Amino acid sequence: MDKPLVSIVVCCHNRRHYLEQTMKSVFDQTYRPVEIVVLDDGSTDGTDELMRGYGDRVRYHWQENRGIAATRTAACRLARGELIAFQDDDDLMAPQRITSLHDALIAHPSAVFAVGDYALIDPEGNLTGARWMPGNLDEVDKPRLVEDAHAAVLWPKVPGVPHTTLFRAADGERVGWFDEAFKYACSDADFFARLARLGPIVYVKEIVSYYRRGHSAMWNNQLRADYSRLQLFEKHLELAIDDDDSLRKQLQFRLRQMLIQIARLKHQGVQLTESGLEVYVQRGLEMLEWGDRMRYKWHDSVKLPLKKLVGR
Repeated sequence: MDKPLVSIVVCCHNRRHYLEQTMKSVFDQTYRPVEIVVLDDGSTDGTDELMRGYGDRVRYHWQENRGIAATRTAACRLARGELIAFQDDDDLMAPQRITSLHDALIAHPSAVFAVGDYALIDPEGNLTGARWMPGNLDEVDKPRLVEDAHAAVLWPKVPGVPHTTLFRAADGERVGWFDEAFKYACSDADFFARLARLGPIVYVKEIVSYYRRGHSAMWNNQLRADYSRLQLFEKHLELAIDDDDSLRKQLQFRLRQMLIQIARLKHQGVQLTESGLEVYVQRGLEMLEWGDRMRYKWHDSVKLPLKKLVGR
């Protein structure tokens, strides 16, 4: 039986200094047939020159800057493959990534996507010795079907992120691709969590990607990321509220933790100038039960100001 075409989708923006190494890892995939689709989100660093050097090995497109969610959706709609694998412009693919994830999907046809582990590399590309691996699956020695997929992606029990996954293009279209309301982060987590509502996922205990960890984030970036996670948990609490009591309670717990984290940063003097983000705090509070609202208010009104006063 002929193997399905896999589209490896690379979205890039001003990271030519990493992109050549990334593309080598894409070309080194053991799986065939593949097509490589690169969508450049308005780079001005010579990425286009690098891509032209690859000739017809790459389908390269350039667009005005639109942000990662819109770019991923546009790139997927350019893809011709039955299956899609994302590759970020600064990370690396393990050579067997597509092969391993494809084989797992074929062996578990009910799975909506396959997901593997990843290891961390530093900005220079050196292994840090750390890896992401779900503790609840650390004894798994072969691909395993995960039935509570929605919760598994959100908690997270599996690394449901673009650089570790392989999914069907038809399912991406079915869930409406990426939500551009996620301005700063979490559009990928939201996408894979919505995919996971379609059915189980198959987990492969194998490093399929190398994730480049950059320098420590600025506090403002941390606050934006926290707002995005708050937005994510609110959206999926609404989706799960009628059909999964256990997940609802987990998401309410995560909402409370994110509200407290945002309050902590604000009490440290970190503020955002962007308008509209405070609405997520108010919505999050409304979605908590009474006891959790009181815990948040105690942290915000009593514990955090007191810690600031005593310098601890």
